[in-house]
Amino acid sequence: MDEQEDKKLEAFVDKLMEEAPLESPSVDFTQNVMHKFEVDTPKEVFQYKPIVSGKVLSAVFIAFIALLIIMGSQLGVDNSQGWFKNVNMEKWFHADRGWVQSFTFSKVTVYAFLSFGLLFFAQVPWLKKQMQKTVF
Repeated sequence: MDEQEDKKLEAFVDKLMEEAPLESPSVDFTQNVMHKFEVDTPKEVFQYKPIVSGKVLSAVFIAFIALLIIMGSQLGVDNSQGWFKNVNMEKWFHADRGWVQSFTFSKVTVYAFLSFGLLFFAQVPWLKKQMQKTVF
């Protein structure tokens, strides 16, 4: 029964195809299609424009450096002059590394760093393999 239906369907389709006229494209079909492609080229939707231009940033940077130079020349950097007369600069640059000798990590912190490090270095080859599968 299936074969009979297939034969009837095929005969019906053949009859429809015989009745349908053959259509040919117009003479300038290729030119029309190419013109559509040329006209419908995608335009850039978003173009990045910085809020502050590079020239303005350069001018602000140069002005800031000039201000620092002027302040340094007028006020000086000696401890006894201007803004720096009440600031004890030796404390800022004195290296006190005694706390390093008594500092210890807890076991939990050491295990956490070790496990995260191990997981990180296990993840890198796995990610590399995944990236090679998707790229190539």
